[in-house]
Formats: sequence, C-alpha cells, structure tokens
Amino acid sequence: MRYMAIIGGEERLIEVTPRENGYRVVIGERELDLDAVHLQGFALSLIAGTGSYRCDIDPGKNGQIRVLVGETVYPLEILDERKLRMRRAGGKFTLEGPQRIDAPMPGKVTRVLVKAGDQVEEGQGLVVVEAMKMENELKSPKAGKVTELHAVEGEAVESGAKLAVVS
Repeated sequence: MRYMAIIGGEERLIEVTPRENGYRVVIGERELDLDAVHLQGFALSLIAGTGSYRCDIDPGKNGQIRVLVGETVYPLEILDERKLRMRRAGGKFTLEGPQRIDAPMPGKVTRVLVKAGDQVEEGQGLVVVEAMKMENELKSPKAGKVTELHAVEGEAVESGAKLAVVS
C-alpha cells in the first residue's frame, strides 16, 4: 500500500509491503524491514534491525495521529491516495477571485447542495460526489456567491470536471 504522510509539515511517500513475519517499509530513500506485533489497544511492538520499540498510537480525526515512541511524540497525518487527491484539489484554491470547484476523481454526482446564485459560507458543502464507494463532499473554499453550477445529480463526472464556481 502507498500512503502520503505529512510529518512536520513535509510530505513523505510511504510504501508498506507485507512480507513473511512483518513488513517492508520504504520512506523516501530509506528501506526498513519491520517485525510488528499488535499489543493491547492502539499499541505495537516493532523490531527494526537490532532495535526494539513500543509505539503507542493516538488516532485523531481525518488521518491525523500522534505516535509515542519512547518519550517522544511524533504528530503526523496519513493520507491514502483518495485523501491526497482531495487535499490537493482543495489546495488549488486561493481566496481571491472566482474559485473553481472540480471533481477530484471520476465518480457520480449524488447530491447538489446549492443552486446557482446562492450565497455560501467558507467550508459550506456544495456538491457530493461518490467515487470508489465513498461520498466526498466538496466544500466552498471561500464565502461568496455560486456564479456557475455545472453539477447535475445522477450525472457521471470525470476527474477535473468543473462542478461549480464561487465568486
């Protein structure tokens, strides 16, 4: 499995491959062979090389977690490919001028939550797109007016299709 981890504000690609007695983990250029045993709750016992580590994981919301190793806490965020595309789609927006809301991946419009001409608040849901059996609510990047609405309930959309514009 491939994940993107946000560690200290920096994106790092992580690849995890199951192998006999554990996992092969590749983080950037670094490869680790790990033996992992699930302990009680959200704890793991890891053996990496000649080192043994206990990791306590504090799961948060939206992939954000804190990992306690020894006496050090490592805050990080784990994004699978769907969440990464959603974040990058959201990252295209600036707060000045008209903001285009695009489909982050191919899917089907299941709900249109606004009409053309509606006033919306920043973070308000505009359109819901179902992709890979998951519903993704696309939100307004800023307060403004819906000046274009191309999303139609029940319609299939391609990745990058213009769904709405907020000015």
